[in-house]
Amino acid sequence: MAARTIWIERFELIDRPDDDQARCDVDCGKGTYVRSLARDLSRKLSTVGHVQTLRRTAVGPFTEEDAISLAELEALGHSAPARERLLPVETALDDIPALAVTDMEASRLRCGQTVSLLSRADRDRTMALLDAGTEPGDVVFVLSEGRPVALAVMDHGEIRPVRVLNM
Repeated sequence: MAARTIWIERFELIDRPDDDQARCDVDCGKGTYVRSLARDLSRKLSTVGHVQTLRRTAVGPFTEEDAISLAELEALGHSAPARERLLPVETALDDIPALAVTDMEASRLRCGQTVSLLSRADRDRTMALLDAGTEPGDVVFVLSEGRPVALAVMDHGEIRPVRVLNM
């Protein structure tokens, strides 16, 4: 694998059960390969090493404490308590730039059609996305009146739905 820059918030030695083992807790950014991190650390220490057990305890806003088992989810079915236990879809999309659209634009996107953003009135909302670091071809989270509509790509003055969210 090609080298890449990664982000490590915390790398903590938790336990040393014996001379050949170490338990660590790592808070890292997305795209970090923990097995590669262990390999590189071993090389820096002029030794060899591998990951015996890897347990992901959080991904973005989702933590192990918030998780429910598949059996529990199946038992809840489509009941009201299930909706209380599940996080809204927006939680998974909170790191994707959001774009508000009108009801008419939302209807077009829900039908798989592109929406032009070339008018002067559209300039402010598209400039806000560009100012936030969104580049042409990036995915944006489209909302209408605060409700999810689609994941879309903004490019060449239009937004094209990639995944319509029927909610």
